[in-house]
Amino acid sequence: MKTKFNRLVLSGFGGLLQIGLLMSCTNDAQESKNVAASDEDITVPISNNLTAADCSQQLYSWTGGGTDHNVGVSPTIDDRSCAYDYTQSTYGSSYNWGVYRIAAPDVNGTLQTRIERESKKVNKLNTGNKVRFSGWCRILSVGTVESHGTKLPTDLSDRNGTYIFQVKGKDDLSPADKSPAVCLFIAKAVRRPTGSIIKVNGQIEKFDIYREQIGTRNGYGDAQRSLVKITTVGYNQDFYVDVTTGFTVSGTTVTNYVNGTINGVNVNWNAPNNVNPKETFFRMGAYRCWEGAATILWREGTKIDGFVNN
Repeated sequence: MKTKFNRLVLSGFGGLLQIGLLMSCTNDAQESKNVAASDEDITVPISNNLTAADCSQQLYSWTGGGTDHNVGVSPTIDDRSCAYDYTQSTYGSSYNWGVYRIAAPDVNGTLQTRIERESKKVNKLNTGNKVRFSGWCRILSVGTVESHGTKLPTDLSDRNGTYIFQVKGKDDLSPADKSPAVCLFIAKAVRRPTGSIIKVNGQIEKFDIYREQIGTRNGYGDAQRSLVKITTVGYNQDFYVDVTTGFTVSGTTVTNYVNGTINGVNVNWNAPNNVNPKETFFRMGAYRCWEGAATILWREGTKIDGFVNN
């Protein structure tokens, strides 16, 4: 239940706690180990009081005993989910995992359901200032709209998929209490041309990962955003994420870059600089689920490092 955690209940992005990061010492290069596991192999706390307050933003730290396996990103969990809490398990493997599980139709006002953590923010505009996000991820399920027909996955109106992490940051036009998305990385179940999801023995077989990138700062919708496929990963298979966001400055031009790899595939991209950026940072976990449920796992040792803000 939601009440099992010691929570600090706040509203809006402006209330996010800024807490110093504890760094994980797990070796990034440890070998991936895939095991058979079902989406139901773990007991995730379920709220039995789905009130508006329960679905609104609630910030808490892991109090379930032992080590917080994703504390290397942040000790603060931003939970805007009715049905599930953040939890942890070995999930049938020799590794420990942070479990980010969300379900539809958990929407409070205009906020889509999510359980995420936020990195430190780079907010000084100098070449070399940056922050790096890295770790092993595993996908068991994402939000899937079974009746969506043949709508293309690159169509911004396609409601399939769940974001696994994103890059955000203020710019000259951002409201004081908001940091718009710069690019988001979304996983979608692979479909046949007819629109049906490809399954083996009833289980989704593969997920495509896309970069949802802005065309203009503060841009929304098909006219101002686009989806670019990065890679395909298997159900319940580990893949490595290693992405850095930061700034380069040349005269009066400030470039906000997003460089790195997902599953060994290059994701390098520069955000448009039509409006001067003011900060850049990561959010990770699970975000968005229009139908069904999504379960995203982030392994112990997932962390933020390489932080420079001079």
